[in-house]
Amino acid sequence: MAQDRMMLRKSIALAVTLAVLTAVCFGPAQFRMDARFWGHVFDAGHIPMWAWLAAVLLYALPARVQSMARRYLLAFTLAIAIAFGVELLQPLFGRARTLGDAINGTMGAGLALTGIAAWRRSGNWLWRCGHALALVGTLTVALWPAYEELRGIRWRQANFPSLGNFEEGAELKLWRPQGGSRSQPSSVQITRARAANGEQSLRVAGGAGDWAGVSYEAGGKDWSPFRALAMDVFNPRGPFKLFVRVDEESTAPQPGRLERGFTLNPGWNRIRLPLTDAQSGPQAGRLSLKRIRRVAVFTGDGEAQRFWFLDNVHLEKKEDGD
Repeated sequence: MAQDRMMLRKSIALAVTLAVLTAVCFGPAQFRMDARFWGHVFDAGHIPMWAWLAAVLLYALPARVQSMARRYLLAFTLAIAIAFGVELLQPLFGRARTLGDAINGTMGAGLALTGIAAWRRSGNWLWRCGHALALVGTLTVALWPAYEELRGIRWRQANFPSLGNFEEGAELKLWRPQGGSRSQPSSVQITRARAANGEQSLRVAGGAGDWAGVSYEAGGKDWSPFRALAMDVFNPRGPFKLFVRVDEESTAPQPGRLERGFTLNPGWNRIRLPLTDAQSGPQAGRLSLKRIRRVAVFTGDGEAQRFWFLDNVHLEKKEDGD
């Protein structure tokens, strides 16, 4: 009877663990805002998830597997097989296949099983301290990309309604290159070569190709108290047309957006996009200012490579003067 109860507990623990992993690994996971941050968090999350799985597998193995070495090896092998099997199956459920996730799962399983072994060696603090250091180091490395993204999110929270003054490197986590072509993609970097406000600006090299430029992660901020999006753009060469686009956060088939083109003359140009224009045009395309997802600054379709410097990107309050 006691053996039957033990087997029932093991079966329940394993079933619950596998059910949770199935929901997490195959369920919908779409983050339209700050997707890179959440993606890195989920990547690192494979370490504790598979650590738990390996521990449960070790616990749930039948009693006839008596050798501890065999139990550890079997639990580790099963955890690895599940990690790689999940990655192979995820594309069938609309999820991306990522080798890094399987590697993180493997590290998590290894850390769990070596930790259990270390703490079972009563009094051996060298093993225990070594495992603790390995655990902290692994989690630090795995979470570092998420921390870097978090720096950008915190900058956005602290400086809104400024969207970019490019005095801090954390802003590059919000402003990223877009478009161009495979052979000549767009690129961005913070530079002291030009500055309209402060000491630095963002140098944009729009690659030759389509919609080349830079985009900003707006994070679902409410823009309704503001009347215009303004920015300073330095054009070091001949005139060309630059487009500014604002997208809302929406699950609608056609999310609202606001787009306008501006001719850039050589030297500094002040670009100002009135947000009151968001309420004009057809109802289906109107932009809701309550949750803004993205701002894009780019050249047109099939344009040659262009260079410009972006600075002092901010929102103007409705009570501000011209």
